[in-house]
Amino acid sequence: MTMHGNTAGTPVPPRPHHWPPADETAFPPPPRPLRPVKGLATAVLALLGLDTLAGGALAVVSDPLATAAEIVGESAVPLLSNSTLLFVLTLSRYLVRFCLIVVFLVWLVRARLNAETLTRVPHRWFKIFIVIGWVLPVVGWWIPKQIVDDIWAASRPGGVRGESIGRQRHSWLVWAWWIAWLLAFWVVPLSSVALRSLAGRPPEEVGALVGFGLDPFTWVPTLLAAALLALVVVRITRFQETRAR
Repeated sequence: MTMHGNTAGTPVPPRPHHWPPADETAFPPPPRPLRPVKGLATAVLALLGLDTLAGGALAVVSDPLATAAEIVGESAVPLLSNSTLLFVLTLSRYLVRFCLIVVFLVWLVRARLNAETLTRVPHRWFKIFIVIGWVLPVVGWWIPKQIVDDIWAASRPGGVRGESIGRQRHSWLVWAWWIAWLLAFWVVPLSSVALRSLAGRPPEEVGALVGFGLDPFTWVPTLLAAALLALVVVRITRFQETRAR
């Protein structure tokens, strides 16, 4: 006697069960450990201090008060000399500034990698803009700030709120640093060149004064931008170090 084509008493083998495909997004891979940034941040702060000291020493040796006097048409001693001291200070400042730029960019790249680990929300700019964003015409006036804004938003306690990192509430500290940076490296130098040119200063001397950082009107916003950048680096580093624990 048969039952459904099988001999009575013979067990029917179970049919294979087809499970639905797994949803990979339901089981995300574990996040990467955050890369250490404290050492790089310390190096950035040290180089900012050295750059500030070198610029201050260079301004003192170059007699910045004479620069201000010449702007209003008063006679003053020549600012630029070929003395060994001035040459050494100028060379030292450029070397320190170069090291500062390199170390800061390395810190910024690492902070960006950590920020990408801390949030699934994509950042507004590709990593390559961390470097080239500073030198691009026109757009370089806002790309670096947006990169730092995104890192700040992803690193702060609570992280990114919502689905758009660009719509986060921006830090007043980042805003203050960026405004000071624009003043120090764009607005004030260009205004100084224009004023000195109107006062009859030779173009080559005007360019040297501004390029060497011997202009007291440029020195003030530069000092402010350095102090605010140090605070930004410290805050982002603390955010990431805290969330890495």
